[in-house]
Amino acid sequence: MSPGESGEDLLVRTIRSCTDRIYAVPGYPVSSLADRSGAKLVINEKVALELAIGDSLAGRRACVIVKHVGMNALVDPLVHATFQGIRAGVIIICGDDPTAKNTMTVQDSRYFGLVASIPVLSGISESGVSDALCASEQYSRVALLRVSAEEISQPANTSPSGLVCPENNPATGLADPALTMYGRAVRAAAGSTLIQKAGLAPHPLPPVQSSSAPQNRKERGSTLGLCADCPFRSMFELMAKKGMSAVCDTGCSLIAMNPPYSFGVACYGMGSAVAVAASSGNAALIGDYALLHSGLQGLMEVYQEGLPLLCIVMVNQCMGMTGGQPVPDPLPYLGFAHPQVCDVKDLKHLEELLTIPKRPMTVLVYGSCPEEIDHETVAC
Repeated sequence: MSPGESGEDLLVRTIRSCTDRIYAVPGYPVSSLADRSGAKLVINEKVALELAIGDSLAGRRACVIVKHVGMNALVDPLVHATFQGIRAGVIIICGDDPTAKNTMTVQDSRYFGLVASIPVLSGISESGVSDALCASEQYSRVALLRVSAEEISQPANTSPSGLVCPENNPATGLADPALTMYGRAVRAAAGSTLIQKAGLAPHPLPPVQSSSAPQNRKERGSTLGLCADCPFRSMFELMAKKGMSAVCDTGCSLIAMNPPYSFGVACYGMGSAVAVAASSGNAALIGDYALLHSGLQGLMEVYQEGLPLLCIVMVNQCMGMTGGQPVPDPLPYLGFAHPQVCDVKDLKHLEELLTIPKRPMTVLVYGSCPEEIDHETVAC
């Protein structure tokens, strides 16, 4: 540590030494921290966290720097990461402005520990960043390091944080894809109990209610499948045959994680597939509604940075998981991407397009869902 080092100085030094990738959305009191740490400025906080999660899947430690109101924008992938699990550590360094010196609202970002059941560390110390990364990896979820405007500007705390090495969590890494959704919640709850015991939960974390619900598909005896007349069945079979791997999104693309296809890697919430896939080296498989709902900004970031991503959009112009409600054609929204357009029945053209490129490529695959949407139940 250098003499006269400020809290910001210490954070800059430890962030740069402990992480492989740094992303940020500037704002008081973290603008200078983001700049000095060499963070990549990202279009918004949600996309920043999704890119960091993608790095985690690829084995890189990542840090996201935001101000307290920025936490509001990244909650969806934050919560999903707790249940889906991660690989390498991901931390959010959040700068709070408790007296609203230069912000519109007063929030305490530590409450997001309760919302997402994540470990929360407070204050700036010599070991704070490394401890947060350790906790993230031990409990297989994002960790939050909350700092205040005053701590950033004041002389650094030279002592370590005092965190005891987190208790070993047997359920680290990604959740077993054989788990049911409830099973993933049970798995995450075991880690939450350890977080509470380690003193890393500033507020009581809600327990998973006891239930006789099966925790894996084998116990349940079934898994969700495509509709019997789904036009995208042939595309799924083709992707599985080619040995592709894809980050999935909320909606029918999730079925790619299930047998007999099983080429889906993970899912981190609505619209998340694009940015997560872009930094993890996988393809993105996403529906038209998820893309329009909250995936467009991630796709804009990917094209702006020229990241090598194959984004496969299933265009059925309806919400196939929620009742078939209509969805606008995404093509008019994607002029910046110059997408390739393919009919799902044109398997020869589709096979040519399903290759990870050296630059961003978006493929709109059109198919019409059956009038009566009825997802199959496939025996395990």
